[in-house]
Amino acid sequence: MGKLSYIIGIFTFQFEFIIYLYFGVRKMKLHLALTLAGTFVLDDSKNIINTKPFKLDPKEVAAKIVQLDSAKLPSEIKDILEEHKDDELIIRNLNLSHVLANAGYKVTFDPEDAIILEFQKNIASNLHTMGMIKQVEDYQQFLRETVIQITKERVRQAADKRDRLIVHAIESIDDLDKTLNLFSSRLREFYGMHFPELVDAIENHNTFAMIISESGDKSKITKEILIDKVKFPKEKANQILDARKTTMGSELLSQDIQIIRDQAKIVVDLYKRRQTLEKWMDEAMRSVAPNICGVINPLLGARLISLAGSLKDLALSASSKIQILGAEKALYRTIKTGAPPPKHGIIYQDSRLNQSKWWQRGKIARVLSGRISIAARMDFFEAEDKSQELAIEVNDKINEIIEKYPNPPSKPKRTHRAPPKKGKGPYRKKRN
Repeated sequence: MGKLSYIIGIFTFQFEFIIYLYFGVRKMKLHLALTLAGTFVLDDSKNIINTKPFKLDPKEVAAKIVQLDSAKLPSEIKDILEEHKDDELIIRNLNLSHVLANAGYKVTFDPEDAIILEFQKNIASNLHTMGMIKQVEDYQQFLRETVIQITKERVRQAADKRDRLIVHAIESIDDLDKTLNLFSSRLREFYGMHFPELVDAIENHNTFAMIISESGDKSKITKEILIDKVKFPKEKANQILDARKTTMGSELLSQDIQIIRDQAKIVVDLYKRRQTLEKWMDEAMRSVAPNICGVINPLLGARLISLAGSLKDLALSASSKIQILGAEKALYRTIKTGAPPPKHGIIYQDSRLNQSKWWQRGKIARVLSGRISIAARMDFFEAEDKSQELAIEVNDKINEIIEKYPNPPSKPKRTHRAPPKKGKGPYRKKRN
């Protein structure tokens, strides 16, 4: 009975459609139902008059549904819209209605459309009646797998968008470092006229700026500032206080001191901003790329993502490329001059690599880049956290290399070539 009503509905639609084309006066009002099984067009009598089913494969259907999130129409929806481009379509899906309205189709959004609601409620039995599935239970299994795939795809896209924030954050930290170096150098030159001994005594820019922002004039530098706030040992604090008494610096006006003090406060605020940004990036990396954080520290992982362009680009990169990311100039020099190729790029910042023996670094770099490649793919494709297992595996491999190669390789013996024979040759340089 269900199949008979489906066939009658199609013939009724074809008859009405022919009349509409012939007389040009009938305006059809149809209901467009989007489901995980495909797109269906129904009339006011609840008859299915047209359909473009999807292939019931969870991954393919999930890709088509997620495609709508980017305002892109799957081919099945495009085909059915072309056949009904002159009809007014009622739609329950808000996202789809916006996409179709922007594309110029006649659509009406009605979230309470009874015909579409009833059809979607009984979608499993409708598909069984149409012969698209063998049993109603088959659709329940398909529905569960498809929803899981859609969730995975949307999580991956969300992570991909957030990794762009990480790229901007690491670039912001680099910009802050450049700004801090410029501001700190200028601050040292300013204050060096007033208390040059303090400039020589303190190398850390942040500590130097904190002392000036708290005191300003050298006469106001006290033990409380040096010991309680800056956390200097008593011995060093006493040295600075003694140097203040015999300083060669000149006295400055109060307004001049205030200008220098204001600049010191700016430097301190910028350092706080950098620390906040670094803390946020650490948390974001552990959320977006937990497996990469298991292999290397989050800041270095963020730099690798920045150099690659995105988490997706890093996941699709070969381990050999990851190994030399950041060493592009050295690689270009190798191509141009034939110099030895670089063994590592930015991953040299990893303490396990830069603190190892020189003959072990190439092997350790290959281990790190290989595991980073695996971790990036896990983060991008599966979003499965196996950071602890990866961390243990990497450390075991590095320890194995250190134990296996404790001594540097022996230098190869040089074979001395016989001196060239003296004589008259066509290319021998003539002596004057």
